[in-house]
Amino acid sequence: MRLVPVWLQVLLAALVVIWVAWNILFNTSKSGSLVGHNHTDRPIGSFWLDDNWGGNLSAYSGGLYTRGGTTCCWSFKGDSVEVVWILSMTGEQKRQGIEEERHSENIPMPAYSRDDQYLHVHFLPDNQVELAWSPDLQSPLSERLRDKKHSYD
Repeated sequence: MRLVPVWLQVLLAALVVIWVAWNILFNTSKSGSLVGHNHTDRPIGSFWLDDNWGGNLSAYSGGLYTRGGTTCCWSFKGDSVEVVWILSMTGEQKRQGIEEERHSENIPMPAYSRDDQYLHVHFLPDNQVELAWSPDLQSPLSERLRDKKHSYD
């Protein structure tokens, strides 16, 4: 005696196949690792993108071949993300009386391709943030932001 009729088994299997195909074809979420780059004179105590923790960054860790750590593996949905970061301070800045600051900004999600694995988060002076996807650890924004660095001073 069968517990589940054959027609019901076939129907359930078909529903699973349809559900998997739907998610593969129409999945709008983007997933990858976060890589932080800090182009400011203040350390980033912590940062998050849509509640996905990105780590902390030392001051001026945003050079062409430098960056903070990488955190993995996150998923992002929608056309924008909320970036939240805490500006910390160096020992000298603390002695000068500078205090910790918390900031947040909603930013459009940059263009994404299936090869992209890393979402680069660049923290710039005046509490500006830029994002870019890439297939590797090298940010597509690094050279432009390195050349622009002197205009911040």
